[in-house]
Amino acid sequence: MRNIGWENSVELWHVVVLAVVFILAFIWEFRKQKPRKSFRIIALLFSFISLYIIYLSPYILTEKSKKSILLVDQSISETTIDSLGNEYGLEAFQQLSNSKFLKVGTGQQMTLAELNYQVDTAFVYGYLPLLNPAYFQVREDIEIEKEINIDYPKSIELGDSLSIIIQNHRKREVDISAVIGNDSISKSIPGESHSRISFLPKSSGYILSEISTNNEEYYFAVKVEKAEHHVIQILAATPDFEWKFFGDFLKSKEHSVYQKTQISKGKYKSAFINWHDSLQFNRGVANDLKVLFVDAKAWEDLAANLKNQYLKKLKENGGSLIFRTNPNSRIQLDLDKSKSTNIFSTSDNLLEQYNYNYLQFNNIYQLDEVAQNAIFKKVNPNLIYGVINFQDSYRLKLSGKNNQYEQIWSSVFNNLLRNSTDVFYDKSEWAVQHHPFFFRLWSEEQEEEISIFNLKKDTLKLKKKADFIFPERQHFMFYPNTLGWHFIKLKNEGEVIPFFVHSEVQANQSEFLSNYKHDYLNYLNFEDSNTKEKEKNYNQESVTLWFFLLFLLSICYLWIEDKIT
Repeated sequence: MRNIGWENSVELWHVVVLAVVFILAFIWEFRKQKPRKSFRIIALLFSFISLYIIYLSPYILTEKSKKSILLVDQSISETTIDSLGNEYGLEAFQQLSNSKFLKVGTGQQMTLAELNYQVDTAFVYGYLPLLNPAYFQVREDIEIEKEINIDYPKSIELGDSLSIIIQNHRKREVDISAVIGNDSISKSIPGESHSRISFLPKSSGYILSEISTNNEEYYFAVKVEKAEHHVIQILAATPDFEWKFFGDFLKSKEHSVYQKTQISKGKYKSAFINWHDSLQFNRGVANDLKVLFVDAKAWEDLAANLKNQYLKKLKENGGSLIFRTNPNSRIQLDLDKSKSTNIFSTSDNLLEQYNYNYLQFNNIYQLDEVAQNAIFKKVNPNLIYGVINFQDSYRLKLSGKNNQYEQIWSSVFNNLLRNSTDVFYDKSEWAVQHHPFFFRLWSEEQEEEISIFNLKKDTLKLKKKADFIFPERQHFMFYPNTLGWHFIKLKNEGEVIPFFVHSEVQANQSEFLSNYKHDYLNYLNFEDSNTKEKEKNYNQESVTLWFFLLFLLSICYLWIEDKIT
């Protein structure tokens, strides 16, 4: 594909002057008594045209061919680079401190935009945090060498200590600085080891946190809230160590639990944990039921009238129905046939899918990119549907890894349970500069607008958008232009809700955007999609030389022909 461009634009007065001069030259040539007069006029015309085209400076745009390359960071040895180059058969480029790349074996320094071809797949070895994704079609990481990895809870109970674990993946020591709430912390983490930061919050609310090294920065907020004790029922398809250890976990958290386990066809075993006399049943369903954990197989075998009783009670209490997967089993998630099924990922629960009426767990990876996660959820105004896709977490307990066990199940509670409050909301997990940020709100009182402000005191009022499925659900959306912490303020709530806006450069290297390349506007039905198509890249080749040669040829012909006649 070829396109012609011009460095200078055509000006009308240029054309007029050129035409006048050509007419005068034409008259002069015509009055000469020369043979081959027509050839001389043609040569004269070519000389004028080529001279003006030289002024316009034309060039040809040729679409760059696609080619894959190997990118490595500064710390990789020459021996490793050579072996990688031989293994993959690709040109290798090593990142320099000035953000340019050294073409291995040639000594040339260049940016990716200066290549005479378009990068199809960038195979990345090492840690390249500032790699602009606009230069390539696909990034495939051979090995990512991030400096640190941070584990932290999304929320904790008031009175508990906030524990943050920082893992150093590098062989060398890494210095970190952290700001947790109002406390500043600096420490060094030895190579290939981990360190723990503990912080005891004194009140409920959000703890804003920042952890940084020389190369990486992490921002997150942890919510501190008063402990809630729920009424929980468990329906198990068979006796199971997973439910046994989970029951002990719920007991330690002071929840009230009634577990019913099928031990053979038509026979069940019941167990009660922290069950108070004040808790009443209605046909096997607790009146105060907040959460129902159920094996997919057990739900599949449940009578329709009993399913409806559970659903009715959970909706009355604003509860959660949480399925645990079983191999080769399916559950019907579209419990209301008049409404579409939406399956949400907890990495960003605003990503909606409409084409699945049921979830077949042995094919869960076929859903979409979010299927790598262990937890899914669907949020209705009065009920949360959850799916947990992991097994045998009790083995962590058996091996003494109590913190890891609690971390797994705490994420289930953080993502799939609605607290007893008049206001329930969820929002985009990651906010990215110039990308749409979504906030959804369920509330008895309709909020016509919400306020968003940042640390610079810039304030923006967002008008709600209608929900096409549930009138109780209110949508808000905007494109953040400023980096850093932002806060959502609801009209009737004293507490603000924080979120951090990341730069596009940082976010494009995150797991979030590399895995979840969805068209948000289309998924949330706000308006027609405005997704920008990827721009094509071109090489620019000047063709002025050819017109200069034509000009010289025309002038030489006129000069020689004038001398010989």
